[in-house]
Amino acid sequence: MPLTRNDAYNTPRPDVFELVPPNALRILDVGCSRGELGASLKRPNSDRKVTGIEMNPDYCTTAESQLDSVICADLNSFDWDALSKQEAFDCIIFADVLEHLNDPTLHLKGAAGCLSPNGTVVLSLPNIRHVSAFYSIFLCGTFPQRERGLFDSTHVRWFTYRDAVKLLESAGYTIESHSFNLRVRDIGNGKLNKIARRLLEPIANWGPVHEFLAYQFCLRARLRLI
Repeated sequence: MPLTRNDAYNTPRPDVFELVPPNALRILDVGCSRGELGASLKRPNSDRKVTGIEMNPDYCTTAESQLDSVICADLNSFDWDALSKQEAFDCIIFADVLEHLNDPTLHLKGAAGCLSPNGTVVLSLPNIRHVSAFYSIFLCGTFPQRERGLFDSTHVRWFTYRDAVKLLESAGYTIESHSFNLRVRDIGNGKLNKIARRLLEPIANWGPVHEFLAYQFCLRARLRLI
């Protein structure tokens, strides 16, 4: 199934922004949508060069006005070797992308060949162990198909936090930082989620909190030294 993006993914993503190293000047935003995240990364540092990859031609046109360059391509058939011969990146971002791909490990290994020395990857993944998934599957007895979120109908892979760690390690990376997007309901905004986030963020690293109340987790990793 090809990667598709809808309006739910057209945001600056401050949670991802925070994990991008400040000294990363050459950035690749994989699945860049309309370029909102890349544009936000360029604002504090005019020396930054952000390249995007996106399959939606209309989104590519918009992203080209915000980023330095955009590659219009379907990631499921993307040639990482060809890109590695053209440029090296200090940071490669997969923000809510890998769950849409047939072989996430293949793409993380391909991205490794495009990293500069000491380069990093930053990825965001939805947490299928979130309490809202438990509610839908085990209490309501249904696996919904939606346009966004945990049950986005274009997902072909699902991850818990441990699955994400295993995915990165199997591709040759070592995790150096993480963050958790906490919420108690599937819908992102709302008073209940805001209250829960404020109360739970100080203990987000406690296992039960991030295992069951992290709606998404963001990870930054470097290639493992051999």
